[in-house]
Amino acid sequence: MALILVALRNVFRNRRRSILNIIALCLGTCLMVLGLGWVEGYHSYVYTAMQNFESGEVQLIPEGYLQEERRLPLDLNLSGYRELKDRLLSVPEVREATGRIDFSMRLSNRKESIYLVGRAIDPESEANTTVLADYIHSGDYLSSQQGGVLIGKALAERMAVQPGDTVYIVAQDKYGVENFIDIRVAGIFNYGFPPIDKNVVFMDLASAMDLLSMEDEVTRIVMRLNPGISPEKGVSLLRRQGIRGEIHSWKTFAQATVSAVETDTRSFYLMLIILYLLIVLGLLNSMSMSVHERTREIGSLRALGMKRREVLGLLLAESGWISLISAAVAIVLSMPMVWYLGSVGLDITSRMPESIPVPFGEQFYADFRIRHFAISLAAATLSAMVGTIRPSVKASRLVVAEALRGGRIV
Repeated sequence: MALILVALRNVFRNRRRSILNIIALCLGTCLMVLGLGWVEGYHSYVYTAMQNFESGEVQLIPEGYLQEERRLPLDLNLSGYRELKDRLLSVPEVREATGRIDFSMRLSNRKESIYLVGRAIDPESEANTTVLADYIHSGDYLSSQQGGVLIGKALAERMAVQPGDTVYIVAQDKYGVENFIDIRVAGIFNYGFPPIDKNVVFMDLASAMDLLSMEDEVTRIVMRLNPGISPEKGVSLLRRQGIRGEIHSWKTFAQATVSAVETDTRSFYLMLIILYLLIVLGLLNSMSMSVHERTREIGSLRALGMKRREVLGLLLAESGWISLISAAVAIVLSMPMVWYLGSVGLDITSRMPESIPVPFGEQFYADFRIRHFAISLAAATLSAMVGTIRPSVKASRLVVAEALRGGRIV
């Protein structure tokens, strides 16, 4: 205990060298904490955004639909939607299930026609599955009682339509017959994600079934699970229910996003490691020099009767104190940024390129975990110890007379 207190006193006695080491360790620790939280936030936020905006957590599709998905087939469908939905909702782990029909269509305002993707949704269930209802820019969300469509803000501006206007939709039904419908624009949505805002039109399920000759049939059912149930576990549980069709995790339908996130995550971690190593290299040199400059002091301690292991313990204890002080200062300094990134977030709407295959929403939040602080503190302690242990071992083995003469540690 006395040795530890002496080590603490030595830290404050050698202020200049200690301050330099503490600054370097603080910088590295802050970088590590913020970097880990940022990467974790990016990873979890993109996945959560994808589930909330588009894919849900688990999907049920017809047999063979995945291989034909690019052509948006209507002949591959799930019949008896209402009964199938009730059966899925009877599974305790399933919180919500909503049917969809994805189809090719042509939208017209009598002056201009545009080929788009139509997505028929079960309005009330969709509102509990995705965040579409939260992004209505003007007008109203869809309802089962009153048919209508939702058009993205960018598309609505291009076609000069607004809520209450009538638009015209032409689409081929499941038999290949081209049908026509005039329908009211219920509302304008704005995800802030151009691939959806400009290219997807949402329609109530009842109107779409009439247009496409779908008799209580859908092309997929999107599900949300109860808290604590992972998509992988949900898939496993649902597959054991013997439900017809194929059940897949959301990742199956977002492979471009998953691949991009995994690649970016690896790149972020690599960059973080490189930056931390650059800081640590300077720290290692500084910690080593702090021992080399104290050979006479070490010789005096040995001459006064201090054993080699006690000298080694003293030097390592000093490094331990420096790492603890650095960690405490780093946590205090990083907490405002941790709070800001975790609670307030960053507005990324204007900075998000259209090529990114996922709707982010408006705010990005970092995701800081206890393990990030633990890893950062462990890295700081290890860095301090690594920089000290080799010269400390050699210094403790110096002959007392040579150490008193200021002999070099080699």
